[in-house]
Amino acid sequence: MLKELINNFALLTSFLFFGNLLSRKYGRHLEKHKYMHQVMNGLMLGLSGILLMMTGLWSNGHFVVDLRQLAIIISVYMGGTVSGLLTTLIISLYHIYITGGWTDVSLTATVICFMTLGISLIFLREKKLTLRKWMSAVLGAAVLSLLSAFLVINPPNNGTIAIVTTVKLLGGLFTYFMMSHIKKTERAFHLLEEAANRDHLTGLYSPRAFDALFEEVFHTSKATKQPFGVVMLDIDHFKNINDTYGHLNGDTVLSQLGIMLNREFTMRAYPSRKGGEEFAILIGDCDTERAASLAEKIRKAVEHGPFQLNDGTIVPLTVSIGAGSFPAIAAEKLMEKVDSALYEAKRSGRNRVELAKP
Repeated sequence: MLKELINNFALLTSFLFFGNLLSRKYGRHLEKHKYMHQVMNGLMLGLSGILLMMTGLWSNGHFVVDLRQLAIIISVYMGGTVSGLLTTLIISLYHIYITGGWTDVSLTATVICFMTLGISLIFLREKKLTLRKWMSAVLGAAVLSLLSAFLVINPPNNGTIAIVTTVKLLGGLFTYFMMSHIKKTERAFHLLEEAANRDHLTGLYSPRAFDALFEEVFHTSKATKQPFGVVMLDIDHFKNINDTYGHLNGDTVLSQLGIMLNREFTMRAYPSRKGGEEFAILIGDCDTERAASLAEKIRKAVEHGPFQLNDGTIVPLTVSIGAGSFPAIAAEKLMEKVDSALYEAKRSGRNRVELAKP
């Protein structure tokens, strides 16, 4: 029993660990395809359920005790109804296959799997991991397993009841603490990643993060045949603010502009601070006309402010902006062309928007 139990726990650990690695690597792409994410999650946990069945332990020679129900519970928690349903179907079909068709055993196992799915949806619908809700789902699964034991082994002995209860509850606790640990680790990793990718003063993306996002948006745009835009802006006469009011007040103005840029854009936009008083915004699904419209919206928002110094003084602020888009301009030339448009806006009198020329 101990050997099989350790094998089950090792399998669960492996699937959770590698599943988390894959989610971290491809999560940003899968977020754009919600159902694809749920299907992949359901397939992976369906496979884990099959492996857990294969490494289960036998009681009374013909009753298998395993952790397949945990695969269903995890699937519901991680991917919702679609994921949980797919995992349940895979496990049920495999059980029907290994028993040679619709037997009393396979019918019982299938009903138990679908009842486990229902219990999981009741307790884990909100995707909030708490010990009470998790163990409620696990305890419900354990009760269902005991009911199946009474149907298959009539009546089951005390040893079978003890094995079923112990394996299910230990498996549930083990999985909960594993997932809690992974969740805390993922949160810490995310915070570190955010700190590395964000400009400390404005809260916008750093130049390194912008370059990585540019590559990602470019490849997505090529695959989906959708355009993307770039807007670059530079604060007019910012040196005068630093010279007149000091660098601390200059930093205050930059911070307020960062807040404004974050507020003005949607999820498909990635505002960043390129350095000093220069900013760039990468905008998904955006043609030249929309890029120009958004650039003008920013220009007006900055012009009307207000921007306040540390002592409460209101200072006027304007920006010069360049804008362009792919595929109107080749991706490898886009940043250069938009940058040229920005400096054309400054040469032409500042506080204006210029479009990049192909």
